[in-house]
Amino acid sequence: MAVFANIIFLLILFTIGFAIIALILMGALSLLRVNRKWRWLLGAFVIYCSALGIWQYGLSRPAAVFERQLGFAPPADVCELKSSTWILGDAGQIRLSFNGSRETVQRILKRGLQRQEDMGFLERYHREFSEYFVHEREELIYNKDTGHVEFTWQGID
Repeated sequence: MAVFANIIFLLILFTIGFAIIALILMGALSLLRVNRKWRWLLGAFVIYCSALGIWQYGLSRPAAVFERQLGFAPPADVCELKSSTWILGDAGQIRLSFNGSRETVQRILKRGLQRQEDMGFLERYHREFSEYFVHEREELIYNKDTGHVEFTWQGID
């Protein structure tokens, strides 16, 4: 049910965004007495969709998610970087998965993550705070044998 509500919310936001652009464009075209306004409107719609697609692609690239979330670009030792991002309204989650060195993990831990009880051979770190959401938490799980890192951020209002 929540997914359906989120899809409806995004469709409404998309429609309102284009409606504002269409109103401005139609007003300008009417002032200029341009015929066949629908061609201009269709062109504006294509540009609007393309711009949103490019913007979303730029925000969702794994390297961009890594840098935005952790505050530094992925170092050369980071490989097999994968990410997923979902933030809408009053909740969100970001996941990063990669292989990296102990130095990269130490740099991430400077954010204030504290060591928790290990899970077998996996090191676990955790931090709870409130910066952009009422309650946020970060968790990092590091496999010291393989260098695999799983980083998760969650926020909720």
